[in-house]
Amino acid sequence: MRTALLFIVVGLCSHAADLPKTLVSDDEAEPIHSAIIRKEAWTLDAVRRLRAEADKRSREGPWTVTADRPHDVNIDIHDYYSEAPYWWPNPESPNGPYVRQDGQTNPSRFVANKNALNAMSDAVFTLGTAAYLLDDSRYAQRAVRDIQTWFINPKTRMNPNLEYADSIPGVNDGRAAGILDGHVLIRAIQGMEFLSQTGLWEARDEAAVRKWFEEYLHWLTKSKKGEEEKRSGNNHASWWTAQVAAVSAFVTNHAEAQAAFLYYREYIFPRQIRADGSAPKEEMRPRPLSYSAFNLEALTTICRIAQVQGVDLWTLKNKNGASIATVIDYLEPYLADPKKWAKEQISEFPNDGLYFLAFAGMGLKKPEYVELFRKLERPEGAWLSLMDLLLGRWENSAHQTRR
Repeated sequence: MRTALLFIVVGLCSHAADLPKTLVSDDEAEPIHSAIIRKEAWTLDAVRRLRAEADKRSREGPWTVTADRPHDVNIDIHDYYSEAPYWWPNPESPNGPYVRQDGQTNPSRFVANKNALNAMSDAVFTLGTAAYLLDDSRYAQRAVRDIQTWFINPKTRMNPNLEYADSIPGVNDGRAAGILDGHVLIRAIQGMEFLSQTGLWEARDEAAVRKWFEEYLHWLTKSKKGEEEKRSGNNHASWWTAQVAAVSAFVTNHAEAQAAFLYYREYIFPRQIRADGSAPKEEMRPRPLSYSAFNLEALTTICRIAQVQGVDLWTLKNKNGASIATVIDYLEPYLADPKKWAKEQISEFPNDGLYFLAFAGMGLKKPEYVELFRKLERPEGAWLSLMDLLLGRWENSAHQTRR
């Protein structure tokens, strides 16, 4: 009996070791899980917030692109559709093509599919994370339902592309820029990786979802829109790279993951960042601080994914001497106090929830970034609960090493 049990345990551990890892490594996940079981003091508040968010998400959804469809747009019911935020009806030609007002968001645009994608991704992340860290099968069951509805069920699934995202009425039925909508899938992927570790996700469903993401990765890397987004040269290219890295990790496509990391080294970082840490293509926009921080979020996400895969991008330096730390140090005074930003910023910059400071603090071993992250107001939610748990484990590990 003991021998059989041993084989089962070894088999489970072997399976866990083979599971993909995107944003959280085994060296982090299991110690955090164990610390939660032991109810260590540094886990208690984050666990409370994670459970509250998981309970909330359990009462919502499921979501699907088929529930709300745009009027007078001839596309498949399973195609994701969204409209570009900064395009408005032309007052001189109300029935004609929309015109651009950069930085001014049109509140009347079609966003039902985008809102559903965001909600689904947050829910799957929250429920998958809570199912694993809190050992609660109820959260796993709810996550599975959300996943089946969005990715698997033939009646409600989304087609694995963003061909019709960011469309402009009267101009086109989709743009490469719409690929940015998919960056929230990175959180869904992390939730599904936690869900895999619970053993409560049927292998058939898990395989079907991985097939969906394999097709999405093919579209990201081979389609005309994917290539355009890759070459865009600003935060869109950064988030394209982050998506490719995350999806590649999830479907264990090591070649595409390494290609994404190489693209970051040779194109994304060196062509976007000046010696002082500024990103000129982001500062051209009407909300330069917001776009600079959003781009930095993508850069740190790529570095974090690479770190979990055993690749160091944190210490990369441009020929001009700039590193990711240069970018953070350039923006730091304004992240702490956005009112100090003297350049144009047509809307208020919200400096809450800047989790990239946590990733960078751990990746670069710079406690001052972690300290700033903790000083800033942080909204309730599962994502920042996980950040606090990761930081708690990192700090406790460092303390034990020093001892």
